[in-house]
Amino acid sequence: MFQPTHDADAASILFNLPGYRVLAAVRSEGHREVLVEAIADEGACPDCGVASSRVQARPVQTVKDLECGGEPVVLRVRKRRYLCTEELCARRTFTEVTEQLPARARLTTRLAGRVIAQLRGEPRAVSAVAAEHDLSWPTVMGLLAGTVDLAGADPRRLVRRLGVDEHRFRRVRYVRQDDGSVRRVEPWSVMLTDLDTGTILDVVDGPRGKAVKTWLLARPRWWRRRIEHVAIDMSNEFRAAITQVLPRARISVDHWHVVRLANEMVTTVRRRRAWEAWGRRGRATDKPWRYRLLLLAAGDRLTTRQRQRLQEVLDADVELAVAWGIKEHVRQLLTATDTDSFHRHWAALTKAVKATRLPEPARLYKTLCAWRRELLTFCRTRITNARTEAANLNAKTFKRAGRGHRNHDNYRCRIMAYTSTQTAA
Repeated sequence: MFQPTHDADAASILFNLPGYRVLAAVRSEGHREVLVEAIADEGACPDCGVASSRVQARPVQTVKDLECGGEPVVLRVRKRRYLCTEELCARRTFTEVTEQLPARARLTTRLAGRVIAQLRGEPRAVSAVAAEHDLSWPTVMGLLAGTVDLAGADPRRLVRRLGVDEHRFRRVRYVRQDDGSVRRVEPWSVMLTDLDTGTILDVVDGPRGKAVKTWLLARPRWWRRRIEHVAIDMSNEFRAAITQVLPRARISVDHWHVVRLANEMVTTVRRRRAWEAWGRRGRATDKPWRYRLLLLAAGDRLTTRQRQRLQEVLDADVELAVAWGIKEHVRQLLTATDTDSFHRHWAALTKAVKATRLPEPARLYKTLCAWRRELLTFCRTRITNARTEAANLNAKTFKRAGRGHRNHDNYRCRIMAYTSTQTAA
């Protein structure tokens, strides 16, 4: 089947499989077949360690390897089976082991390295990488799992600023209980990151507050005492768990969620006013609906033309103008950088809310009062949860590329393998 090459050394250089020389090569329809053999002519017994060069047999094994010249390669390895020369050793024979082909390996080390590099460097589906190299999904997932430390956060890592955020691992499910009732199951995945470096510490499955509390209690006490600040969204479950486990840490609420609540308040007022004025939803012919994005934008960043259009909307509806003004007060509150300016902006916001009887600003103000301490911590430290939100975005990209995940362990492994890759700033 194989025809010996005229220049075996040149073929070995071109094939470039470290530790092996090419014995023969043939090009078939759509692929290439290559026969190789290890350069070393002796091996050490895995039991006694005695080196032996006595060959009992040379079986040929087919393994997976990288493409060569843009075509798939059928790699056949002629392995030596040595006889152990140590009389006291219980093992009589052993097969040679090399760096490229460890014991019982079905693919070369360089192919495994290429597969792992693709998964760690690109948000691709595991099935896509497996199909590209003609491998099975369990094989590729096993390679990836073997390179990721899933033991959790390393206690030696100094974490001073912790980020906590959640996203849905999969769709909501409804489970029927033994008594016939139906329980709603929220499949949350909680992301914990080091806000100083952006490194993902762990991805935890389970209820939000309970999962965070359990994960923190599993860390050493001296590790927990190192944490000075924790950034979260406006979740009471997260705040209760962190306050209980990390009483010394200061909690900073992410400002993006505060602005979102203020914008939702303006949108609620706009929709209510549309139903009161026209008895229907807003349409493109209505200026409040047409310029709804201007109502949500920062007032100090609008152009002259945008301000004129916005002023037309506000002049036509007093309640909408009041809601927009309170939203701007909230944005001004978030620009504070010290305690004095925070209290000054807070007093202005309080005065504006008490001057109106609208229910929407009152609800927003009640929520802000419940998070006043965390807002002050944000204004003084400017600590945000942006790095954790970025990690959540990567997780959603993996779900989209892989058409979802069913096993949370594989999902966690995929996320942590990709995010541990160091990228340029």
